[in-house]
Amino acid sequence: MHKSILKPLKGHIEAMLKEFHVADGSWKQLKENLQLVRQRNPQELGVFVPTPDFVDVEKIKVKFMTMQKMYSPEKKVMLLLRVCKLIYTVMENNSGRMYGADDFLPVLTYVVAQCDMLELDAEIEYMMELLDPSLLHGEGGYYLTSAYGALSLIKNFQEEQAARLLCSEARNTLRQWHKRRTTNRTIPSVDDFQNYLRVAFQEVSSGCTGKTLLVRPYITTEDVCQLCAKKFKVDTPEDYSLFLFIDDTWQQLTEDTYPQKIKAELHSRPQPQVFHFVYKRINSDPYGAVFQNDNGNHLS
Repeated sequence: MHKSILKPLKGHIEAMLKEFHVADGSWKQLKENLQLVRQRNPQELGVFVPTPDFVDVEKIKVKFMTMQKMYSPEKKVMLLLRVCKLIYTVMENNSGRMYGADDFLPVLTYVVAQCDMLELDAEIEYMMELLDPSLLHGEGGYYLTSAYGALSLIKNFQEEQAARLLCSEARNTLRQWHKRRTTNRTIPSVDDFQNYLRVAFQEVSSGCTGKTLLVRPYITTEDVCQLCAKKFKVDTPEDYSLFLFIDDTWQQLTEDTYPQKIKAELHSRPQPQVFHFVYKRINSDPYGAVFQNDNGNHLS
């Protein structure tokens, strides 16, 4: 269907989008603000984590240019996913920790500005309107809205004074778009079955048992901890946190990270790794954990 319909219409759609945005002044505003943002250092954009260097930015720009040539919204989103994962990899490899959306969005904004491609605005709009609604609930939807947010921050840079939060108008636009694009979605997709997260509960007196929780892609670690406190009937939730156990090491996840995104990235690595999400006391001994499921069997 994409080849039959979108391929011959792609050039016309792009021309119409450009004409529309030139007429409403947003094209001119984006062009001016891209230059303004490019002149600012990362800290002025709210970036306080490692950023991609010149070589990485050039690689990302090539991917964006390749994405621009595609007519399939699904294939465009797949390239956008690669770009965002590359950015996350740079952030995490250079610091040894995992970051959440509050750290990622300013870095993505910085990278988009460095690429200096006005056409990205139309590319994001093309994907947002034509992508299959079932794909808006997974990683594709997450990174697509992140890219929209980055461009919104650039467009409103002078008004926002480099704030890392989206203005209320942009947030309302995203909510309306998401509601409109997903209202008629009734058929379950693969993403529905990926919204479950296995979390182990470690307690010194009772060992380690686990439960399967419904955790959607946009649920933060803070929200998961609140859910775990109820599920595991913890009286002092302030003493507990969510940890990632991988390669015999423990890492406490910050409140603004997304466990489902972390799980997806770990599953997508070339070399599979055994990992567990563990809800446990912050100051407990991590080496006493024995991973079991609800029936007492060892977790795999």
